[in-house]
Amino acid sequence: MNQNIAINFFSPVRCEKDPDAETGLRISVVREGAFVLEVGSEPFPGFQTNEAPLANVVDLLAQKRERLHRVYCLVTPQCLSAEMGGEDRGLVVEEHGQRSEYPSQFEFWCSRMKRLRPALVETDFIPILLHYHEDTLIEDIESQVASLTERIKADAGGFAEWHACHIYADITGGARYVTMMMTSVMQFLQYDGMRVEKMIYADFKTLSLENRIFDVHGTIDVYKLVAGADAFVSYGISRTIEEYFDYDAESGSSGKPISDALKGVLRAMHTFSDAIQICQTGNIPPALSALSTAITIFLDVPEEDRTVDDRMFMQLIDTITEGYGELLGETEDEASRYVLIIRWCIDKGLLQQAMTLATEWIPVCFVRQGIVYPVSAYMPCAERLVDRMHPGWMQNFIINSTQYWNAIQKMCVDTYKPILTDALEHGIVPEGAPSLVLSYCKLGQTFPHLRENPAAIRTLPEDVLWLYELVCAQVEKEKDGQRWTVPELLQDATAWDRIKSKLLNKILEKKNNPLVFRLLGIQKCKFPSGSSDDLDRRWAAWADTWTKMLETIKIVQTDCGREPMLSCLRAYFYLRGQRNQVNHATAENTLGRREIVDLLDNVLAELSAAASNSQEER
Repeated sequence: MNQNIAINFFSPVRCEKDPDAETGLRISVVREGAFVLEVGSEPFPGFQTNEAPLANVVDLLAQKRERLHRVYCLVTPQCLSAEMGGEDRGLVVEEHGQRSEYPSQFEFWCSRMKRLRPALVETDFIPILLHYHEDTLIEDIESQVASLTERIKADAGGFAEWHACHIYADITGGARYVTMMMTSVMQFLQYDGMRVEKMIYADFKTLSLENRIFDVHGTIDVYKLVAGADAFVSYGISRTIEEYFDYDAESGSSGKPISDALKGVLRAMHTFSDAIQICQTGNIPPALSALSTAITIFLDVPEEDRTVDDRMFMQLIDTITEGYGELLGETEDEASRYVLIIRWCIDKGLLQQAMTLATEWIPVCFVRQGIVYPVSAYMPCAERLVDRMHPGWMQNFIINSTQYWNAIQKMCVDTYKPILTDALEHGIVPEGAPSLVLSYCKLGQTFPHLRENPAAIRTLPEDVLWLYELVCAQVEKEKDGQRWTVPELLQDATAWDRIKSKLLNKILEKKNNPLVFRLLGIQKCKFPSGSSDDLDRRWAAWADTWTKMLETIKIVQTDCGREPMLSCLRAYFYLRGQRNQVNHATAENTLGRREIVDLLDNVLAELSAAASNSQEER
């Protein structure tokens, strides 16, 4: 069930200059004025500034068949009786010819309101005593804001009940600091799920020709607008600003009268917010481009075509564009924003997003900026290497570097296997073929003679003998280590089939086999295993692999030099390793925010330094 709550500042009762002759108490003569309320045709006979606003709330609730449950009145000591903790000694009131005496001004007001609006008889009137000391004004305000907020929340019940609380605030009269205090209290209550329904102001012929009640709820909504802009600039969250405009992203509709251009901005903000919060890496750059375009369109709307809410949002547009800075700049290449977006996430404290984006995007930066990239002859091998986890070939090239080497080997085998087959079986050697092709041809040509005259083995060219020995070594592996020699191989009834099987399939298709190294004309090398649980050992293996791919087998190149390249790869390797631990919440994950920021800063710094070096080299 809804709980309806009113908050107001109780203004002192207007009293005559001289005290009452009989009692010596202050005396007040009720002189009523007509107030136009938001509902009903009959004017309200108001005397005190707080009467018409409260009557207005009671009448509004009556229309919904609801009532006011509690009224929290901010009261100075001069208006409360000593029994309630105040200093008021009593009040004499003359009203419609009747003379009455009350213990305090506050109690007179409560009695009068219950008489004018009988629905208030069951309402609890709760005085909140205001303390005011000039030397500690700020501390007093903060303390009383906290106390009033705590009291309202406690009276409402537990957290589950707060969402059913509806606040009606009367901001008429009172010192300015009291209005600020009430506004602060309402901000707290809204944050806890309570809903501010009305902010009522009783106007004494200032804004209109008659005494009238106004709902100025929109003034507190401005806080939500500002908070929404701050949330978007600080964290990329659009929810609060969408709530302010009552904007529905699915339908593109708004509960407030705003231009289509502003709806476009809200739609773009929503799209970017989704992308950055969920960390949809592929959607972030285009979402920023769309936001930049939407803001430009909104800024181009003529002033006369802007709605009031457009103009309100306009006051924040500079803050938003300044907050995103270069991220909203025009670019034909979305990848050029990668480093800027990562840096923005770091600055905003979105470290999980920053680590994810850096893990996926830094490899792209390495390739595009010449830190390390495939040699042109083998570029197709790298470009074909994509998988579900790494849909971009540049990511896969950096993260799974050995897959690139394996792809080159496969390309080599696929290219040369039919050529080697023709050479071995038919003696065909294409012009310009690698020397190994000629060796295959010689083996095929000498095999029949060797079968008949094994002693001729001593006269075989070294490259042909090496092939025979390679076949023997492979047969030994398959025969549980039983030693095989070339003469024994030649005497075997299936020798020719064995030779073809091993040289054209078994050996040729193995990873890092000597045949491929000879076909590619590169020095044979062995890549170390990187499967250790120790991060430093894995890095040493990774660094060795990249160094050999650069200098030994020469399948990658760099524009910045080996050491800057390795520094970039090292910074990225450790960032990615720690990111995986953070994501999987492993027991080894002991990094704090500062260490994560250092890892991110380091990889960006190394990239920047190496990229500068690349430009100088070019």
